[in-house]
Parts: sequence; structure tokens; C-alpha cells
Amino acid sequence: MRLRLRIFNKIDDIPINIKFILISIFCIIIPILTVNLIFLNSLSKTVREREEENFKISYERAKTDIVNVIRESVAVSHSIYTDADIYRELDRYYEKGEYYGVFISSLRERAGRYLAIYRNISNITIYTSNKTIDSGGHFIVIDDKIRESPWYKKNKEVEGKPILYAFVEPREYGEGKFKEFLSLIRTMDGYQRGMHDRVLRIDIDTFWIRDTLKREDDYLSLYIVDNEGRVVLSSKEYIYEDNNAYNFINFDNLPLNKDELLLDNRLGEASYMKNWRLIGVPNEEKVYMAMKQSRNFILLLTFISMLVSGILVWIILSSYNYRIKRLSNHISKFGDGQLDLIILNEGKDEIGQLIRKFNKMAIRINNLINDIYKLEVQKRDLELERVQAEINFLQSQMNPHFLFNTLNAMLIVSVKNNYTEIIDVIKYLSKTLRRLLSWKDDLVTVEEEICFTEMYLKIEKFRFSEKFKYDILIDDDVRNFKIPKMSIQPLVENACKHGIQSIKGQGNITVEVKFYEEDFEKNLKISVKDNGIGILEEKITEILMNLEEDIYTTGSIGIKNVYRRLKLYYGKGFKFFIQSERNKGTNVSFIIPVESKLSDTTHEKHIQKML
Repeated sequence: MRLRLRIFNKIDDIPINIKFILISIFCIIIPILTVNLIFLNSLSKTVREREEENFKISYERAKTDIVNVIRESVAVSHSIYTDADIYRELDRYYEKGEYYGVFISSLRERAGRYLAIYRNISNITIYTSNKTIDSGGHFIVIDDKIRESPWYKKNKEVEGKPILYAFVEPREYGEGKFKEFLSLIRTMDGYQRGMHDRVLRIDIDTFWIRDTLKREDDYLSLYIVDNEGRVVLSSKEYIYEDNNAYNFINFDNLPLNKDELLLDNRLGEASYMKNWRLIGVPNEEKVYMAMKQSRNFILLLTFISMLVSGILVWIILSSYNYRIKRLSNHISKFGDGQLDLIILNEGKDEIGQLIRKFNKMAIRINNLINDIYKLEVQKRDLELERVQAEINFLQSQMNPHFLFNTLNAMLIVSVKNNYTEIIDVIKYLSKTLRRLLSWKDDLVTVEEEICFTEMYLKIEKFRFSEKFKYDILIDDDVRNFKIPKMSIQPLVENACKHGIQSIKGQGNITVEVKFYEEDFEKNLKISVKDNGIGILEEKITEILMNLEEDIYTTGSIGIKNVYRRLKLYYGKGFKFFIQSERNKGTNVSFIIPVESKLSDTTHEKHIQKML
């Protein structure tokens, strides 16, 4: 187990491109070479066996044709040998001029008819010692020259049996120095003996035999070897023994590689073909070319297989290697804080999935960093807003203790003189100042904010008397939800100052807090509505545009403070509206998510929840 783990660890240390090269060598190249070498060896063996079979077929075809011609010659010799009329006509004594008539009427037709039937027989000649006939055509008178010829002597040695004999005679006309003969020779002694000698010689067409042998040149070099070991006919050119027209070259003297496969069989078992052989020497060049073609095909197939495999491995390796390097480089940059995305065609494989996951992770980390940064900035801005609000309120007061002492003095005087209305106003004003000066919590309940707003409205009621009326509409279910401090009173103050103060009739202000559902989500909607002079459309557009700017302008400080605080708390999760109609009133409202403010947590816990 440890050894296997050690091996796997070593493999894990090898770069991917080296792994692919090793895979290519050991899993593609070596197997392809091995399989193709085995296939080449098997194919070479098959090719050789096929060619050897072709050699045998070619050999048997040539042997069959040659033996058939020899047997045809034997059949013709039997027919002539048993023809009694030929014996009778050859043994007659002819007067001068008498033989010609017999030859024309009988002998010529009896010998010549076989040549018309058997085209592979070149000539039929009957030799006789009857000197009363005239030599010519198919009948020749035996003279001393004939008696000294090798074929005649050979026939005498076998005592009347048919023999197959090859010999060479000088060519009297035509091309070539010598002319080869392959003849079936037999003594005609079938009927009458002792009166005259008669010898039948049937010459087989050596041109046809040579063509038959050459027909198989593509496969074999064929040699007809007689019972004396002489090469009498061959498909190849050969020479006779020097200056001897009667001797063929011996087969053993031919410049052949005797170690090669030789097809050597007898032509037949008949006495006239005894020890005659047909020897075939295979054309090794053809075997070599066939094997060379097979080898070239296998080598080409191997090359193509390796080339295609190499190209595919290179393409796959390039795909993997390029993307993995890009991924590795970007991961390395993570340590330096560079969260760049990998911009390329990822692909649909596992590496592509990994790159897409990496990009998603980088996007998420970037978003989280940006969110944390924004929240930290938001938190600091919120603290600054709170401090600035306190400073603004403090700056708006001359001296808090002086004001409280003054209010207490006024309250004592009012009580002594029984100024009831002034007493309530002074109480409301005192509580309002104390709340403004105490900024301990950023978030207060809806009920606390409404109470503070109502004290302000009561002061305004004392100020405007019967000219001013207000209504507060609040759902009981929303009282305990927390909202940013000072998010309603500035809107009410703005409505009194810019809406109600400028009209002649009675001014009405309605403060409403309720649940509001949008897209199946429950929100909190707070609105402050008045029946004042209204705001022009252009002015509303200007106010809304100024809300996003950091510069405070006169006339919109209250609305801007509320908008900024809502934005710091809720980001893009709130909505702010200003609706107005000239001389009919204005409605300023905002919608905040309930889920963000249901708990009694501080602002810091709210930030942690957002993170």
C-alpha cells in the first residue's frame, strides 16, 4: 500500500505535458508498433504461403499442358504404329515413278491428317530403309547420316520401345545457330519384321512448349530436364555447351541458388517419360515485391496511425495544457490580490467547469469585497451623519442649559398665572429638545418616532390654532418595528413650513404608517400628506436630483437628511416618492423592507447581518 502511494505521489509530481507524452509513447506508439509488427509478420507469412501456393498452381498448370502434349504424341504414334496400310505401302517394291502416285493417293493423307488435328505437333516423319521410295514429305529413306544421328542411335538402344528424346541439330535456315527438337521416337515393327527398317519420329512443337513455360514467368522459371540431367527446354535463355551442337547444358551447371525452394517432379511414370523432370525455380523477386508491398502498406498504416494519434494527442494536450496554465497563473495571482477573470472559451469538459467555477468564485469574492467595503463606508458615513446631525442640532441651540432653565422659568410663571395652553406647549417643547439633544440610538420604534412627531405637531397646533389640523393613522401591528430616528418629523416640519404656512384656509397634515405588499413581499410604508400649495413638477425633479448629491441646499435639508439616512441603512432596498399637485397638496412617502428592521438589534448587528 505504501509502495503504491509512493508511486502515485511520484506520478503526481510529473507535469501534465510530460504525462501526455508518456501516455502517447507507452499507450499509443508502442502498442501500435507492436500490433503492426505482429500483423506484418503474420501478413508476410500469409503472403509467402499464398505465393508458394501460386507457384504450385503455376507449376501444375505447365506440367499438365506439357504432359498432355506428350500423351497426344504417344496417341498419334500408336495410331500410326498400328496402321497396316502404312506397313504394306512402305514394304512394297516400287518401279521408277510408281511411288509418287502411291504417296499422293495414300501415304501423304495417312501421315498428314494428324497434323491438322494436333496443332502442338510440328512434324511427323517415318524413316524407312526401302530405297525404292523417294525421300520427301513425311517419308524419308534412312541413309548413313541418319544412322549416325544421336536420336537414331538412342532408338536402337531401347529395342523398339517408344522414347522421348531431345536433341539439337544445326539450323539450315531461319534465325539462330541451332534448333532444338523434342521428339517421340519408336521403331515400327508391329506387323512385318526383317524386310525393311521403319522408325517413326513425332516432333513436338518446341515453340509452343517454350511459350507454355514462359507463360508462367511471373511465378516460376521452368526447366524441362531429361533423364540424363540435361536442360532440354526452359522459359529462360540458356547456352549449349561450348562448340558442341549435340549437348545441352546440365541443370546442375546452371547458375541457380539451389537453396531456394525448388519444385521438382517427374513428368510421368510411363517408360518414355521415365526420369524426365519439370523443375520450377520460384521467382523470389515476385515474393519479395509482394512482401515489400505488404510491408510498405503496414508501414504506411503505422505512420498514418501514429500521425493521427500524435495530432489528436497534441490537440488534446494543447487544449488541456493551455487552459490549465491559464488557470494556474490566475490562481497564483490570487495571492497578490488580483482577482481577474479567465477570459477564454472554457469548453464543456471538467477543466471548463473548473474555470467557470473559478470565475464564479472570483466574481463572488469581488462582490463580497465590494459589499464589505461599501458597508464599511456606509457605516462610517452613517456615523458621520449621526455626528453631523448632533452637531447641527447643537449648533442650532444657543445654550441647552440656558434654554432649559428659561423654559422652566416660563413654565413656573405660566403655572402661577394659570396659562394652561402655554404650559402644554412648554412641556412639548422641552421634551422635543431633550430628544433632539439625546442621540443615543440610531433606531427607534415606530411608536417612539410617532410620539416625537406628535409632540411637534401639537406645538404647531398651538402656533396655528384653528387654522391647523393633523391626523395620525398607524396600524397596531407596526408599532414595534424599528425605523431610523428622525425619519418622520423632518417631513412633517417640511410640510408645515412649505405647505401649510402659505395657505389661507385650514391646513391639514396626515401621517400614516402601514404595511404595504409588493411582489408578494411585505414592506412598511410611511407617508406625510398635506393640503398645502403643492410643488411644481420642475421643482420636484430638481429636489429628487439633489437628493443624490452631497451638497445641501436651502429648502430641502429635511427631505435630504431623511433620504440620506434611509439610503445609508437600506441601500437600494427602499423607495422614496414625492407626489404633488399645485394648490391641492403634497404627499411625501417612503417604503422600507420589514424584514430588515423587525429585530431589536443595534445598527452594528444589522451590518453583520448584511455581511
